[in-house]
Amino acid sequence: MNLISSRFARSVAVAGSLVFAAACNDTTGTSYPLGTVTVTVTDTNNAPVSGVEFDLMLPDKLTTWRTLVTGSDGKGTFGLEDGGQVLVQNYLVLFPSQVQWSLAPGEANYKPVTAVENQTVNVNFKLQKVVINPG
Repeated sequence: MNLISSRFARSVAVAGSLVFAAACNDTTGTSYPLGTVTVTVTDTNNAPVSGVEFDLMLPDKLTTWRTLVTGSDGKGTFGLEDGGQVLVQNYLVLFPSQVQWSLAPGEANYKPVTAVENQTVNVNFKLQKVVINPG
């Protein structure tokens, strides 16, 4: 009787392991809705600003979801290294303080944005050059 129970238990364990392994390797699982969030940056003369970093943050203002650096056209896409898409949800776009640039007068930081499925949402920023007075 122990022999039959052992063989049965072993067969059940092997079959269970195979089902578990197949489930772990299933790539057809849940897909999440994705959208694109971009940033366009100009200076006070409406010229594009390149090389500026922006953060895409969760509304808690603590969690950075993605980061981008603007190109020569003053534009950037969050998650470009991952296909240029982010999860559809609410975010805040943050301009972290930098030595060379600051927000233009009247320009707000932590701009709210909602990624929309299969669409591109753009956030505009206006910056001004930081002038450092020597001496």
